[in-house]
Amino acid sequence: MKETIAKLHKNRLFTLLVWLIIAFIAIITAPNVTDTLQSYSQPTFTQNSQPAKAQQMRKDWGYSLGKASTINVVYTNPKGKITTQQQAKIDTALNKLKQHQSFYSIKKIVTLNTNVAGKQQLLSKDGSTQIASLDIDAQSNTLRVLTNELVNEIQVPGLKSYVTSPEIVRDVNNEKTAQVTNIILITLFVVSMLIVGIYFRSIFAPIISFITLFAAFVTSFSGSVALAKHFNFAFTQYAPLEIGIATVVIGTIWNIYIYRKLRSVLSLQREARYATQQTISALRFPITMVGSALAIIFACCGFINYDQLQSLWVLGLTYVVLMLAVLTLNAVFMAALGESLFWPSNAPLTAMKSHFWNRATDFSLWQPIAAFLVILYLTLPFIYFYHTSLNYSPMTNLTQENQAVKGAHVLQAHFTEGKPTPITIYLKNDKPLDNEKYLQHLDQLTTKLQHTKGVSDAYSLTQPSGMPIEKYYVSNQLESIGLNAKQATGQLSQASTGIDSSGNNLNLSGLKQQVKDMQALVKKSNKIVQDSSSLASQVNSAAANSSVSVQSNASRKVRMYQQKINELNQSLQSVSSGISQLNAEGSVIQNYGENSANNLQSYSQQISQVQKQLKQVGTQVTSSTTQLNNIYDYLNCLQKSGAANVYYITKAQLTDTDFLQTMLNYTSQDKKITTIQVVMKNAPSSKTNMKQVKALEQQVGLQLRGTPLSSDEVAFSGEPITQSINQSKLNHHFITLLAIVVIGILLTVFVVSRSILQPLYWTVAFLMSAITGFQLTYLTMHYVTGTNQLDWQVPVIAVSILAAIAAWQIIALGLSFRYTELSLLDWIRPTMTSYGKIVRYILLVVIALAIGLTFGASFAMIETALIVIYTVCVYYLILPMIVTSMGKLAVTLPNKKNMLKNK
Repeated sequence: MKETIAKLHKNRLFTLLVWLIIAFIAIITAPNVTDTLQSYSQPTFTQNSQPAKAQQMRKDWGYSLGKASTINVVYTNPKGKITTQQQAKIDTALNKLKQHQSFYSIKKIVTLNTNVAGKQQLLSKDGSTQIASLDIDAQSNTLRVLTNELVNEIQVPGLKSYVTSPEIVRDVNNEKTAQVTNIILITLFVVSMLIVGIYFRSIFAPIISFITLFAAFVTSFSGSVALAKHFNFAFTQYAPLEIGIATVVIGTIWNIYIYRKLRSVLSLQREARYATQQTISALRFPITMVGSALAIIFACCGFINYDQLQSLWVLGLTYVVLMLAVLTLNAVFMAALGESLFWPSNAPLTAMKSHFWNRATDFSLWQPIAAFLVILYLTLPFIYFYHTSLNYSPMTNLTQENQAVKGAHVLQAHFTEGKPTPITIYLKNDKPLDNEKYLQHLDQLTTKLQHTKGVSDAYSLTQPSGMPIEKYYVSNQLESIGLNAKQATGQLSQASTGIDSSGNNLNLSGLKQQVKDMQALVKKSNKIVQDSSSLASQVNSAAANSSVSVQSNASRKVRMYQQKINELNQSLQSVSSGISQLNAEGSVIQNYGENSANNLQSYSQQISQVQKQLKQVGTQVTSSTTQLNNIYDYLNCLQKSGAANVYYITKAQLTDTDFLQTMLNYTSQDKKITTIQVVMKNAPSSKTNMKQVKALEQQVGLQLRGTPLSSDEVAFSGEPITQSINQSKLNHHFITLLAIVVIGILLTVFVVSRSILQPLYWTVAFLMSAITGFQLTYLTMHYVTGTNQLDWQVPVIAVSILAAIAAWQIIALGLSFRYTELSLLDWIRPTMTSYGKIVRYILLVVIALAIGLTFGASFAMIETALIVIYTVCVYYLILPMIVTSMGKLAVTLPNKKNMLKNK
């Protein structure tokens, strides 16, 4: 058994077995690249960031919307306004969605019918475009699947419809990135095989190189995803591509070095196993130094507090795995195949001389200062006028063929450029917001945000349409009160006129004369009663006398008159009874007259008092009318002044249907959280976005200060916020990344070369070349494609590639400088001659692989390829001059005798 293991180890079969096991496990456990990007594509933020706080408030929203994301269904009529018939079809389609809400994971639908007060938020001014807002929970189903289903469901004949949102656009960008990553990875491996095959004119060499690089890639990718999954290490959408680029670029260069060294060794040592040992022994140190340096450099990036840069730790793992694969797995096949590795061509490689490097070296040794000026001439203008602007939008690499992108452009065309990417401001209060105390200040904040520079509209609980609702303002209420006061003034004026007329109609002097006449009439009636009483007594007396005289005197004469006297007696009795009746009636008349006189006297006094009171009331009414006129004038002026533009909602208005509907759309279930949606005039731009976001944050803080909402938790979310955070963090931490890379390379080359000054010149030259490459790329994209901004991921990807190339070239020079026994001047010419032959092939390899990056038809990859190509080309031009001129000047300038001789 021991002999078998020793034999396996001796023939490196044990190493092959280990790599087969590792590769097999990696392939089995490695997830699909597309699925990986789907899982790790969304931007991540720290718990203290604004989007994280907003997400937490969203979880507390209630109504089962805690994990829901908002998307927009967009309908547009390319021929003009949406007609009544088309509107009916839209309502039918949306009602159908409501009936199948659970199937599409829809938690809430906001349309023109359910947000009447916010009509202007959902309908464009030209009436041709309409929005319906859907809150969907994409937890059970992916956002991509739900979007595709909704696209087919919402279609309306005669209208164009889209389903879009910043999350959907970002997901489309992730899908595009996954496609580009797969295409580029395949292209890079194919190009790598072609390069190795063409260089060595061999069939087996490119196959062995592919096996080595593929095993390294799969192992690195699988290990990185496992660490990110189980230990929450940072992982971004470009991490798989960065792993692939690092593996193929540096792995191809290392493989060429190894195979080239093996061929030269085989020309002297025919035994494959010993030739392999000599080859690996000769290249182990430089590969280990470069691989270890790059691994440490990118491992340090894991401590940067920004996930996009922190994710570069995957390259640290990649270079460790690649280094082991190149040194061990290659050795297995090299020892087994020997010269057969280069079949069918076994002819020795003929090195082509680099005429440019020879001439540049000669010129620099002859005129070092002139050579240095040439370097400055080639690079300084681009460095001095360096200007690049980055685009942080996920739509940078997307074409307008995608429906979500089309929908976003439709919103930009018919609303504002910032409509597809609104900013949502969350405010969380400790008490419900459904009262005038809080709503007034919320409305003031909304109005202030609307007048902030760069803001197009702001929608809130008090202004769901982006405009004040007049009935909830003091000015409107003062106008109503003023009208009521004016009506009251008119009525009081009429009352005053009526009182004056009534007072004039009360003729007190005539009434007094009537009282006097009535009193005179009463006196006359009293006299009549007395006269009638006297007459009645006289008649009765006469009747009695006549009766006595008849009885006492019975003479004939008397009898003659007896009969007449009896008749007269009867008449007198009748008169007496009539007089008695008259007397009774006279008494009644007397009593009535006295009562009437008394009543008239009393009424006269009351009329006098009423007349006095009417005069007093008339005076008071006149005074009240004047006061009401003054009040009306004051209210009218107040209503026209700015002081009346204050939000004030009554208790009755708090319970009306419109406001309750708005509360449902803009407040949480417990009424303690509300949102303000801010739409910017322009789409997020790296030139203005950060300033606008900061201005909004400052405006909210200042406006809430000193109000009942001052203690509210405030959080911002939205695509502009995400882009602003990325821009701020990249601006802040990109210098840290450059410092880690440059310092790491410098320290390594200082240690390797045992020198400081010369390696510093070489590194500075590479930095100058990189800056020139960035500027040339910017100019190329500007004049060729009209693109004025590079994708914001480009600098990160470019730095990860250029750092590897710089480390290999500079450390290789440092190793050559370390092991030479020649003086600096004697070392320069032979080194530049031999190194120039190798650098030419490295240049071709890098350019070929960089061209492979463009196969994904992605602007980001094209820009990265141009940066790499321009940088290595400029460095190829200036490296021999910088090494020679600075080496010559380092030796000659301190020598005073040489300086005097030159004089």
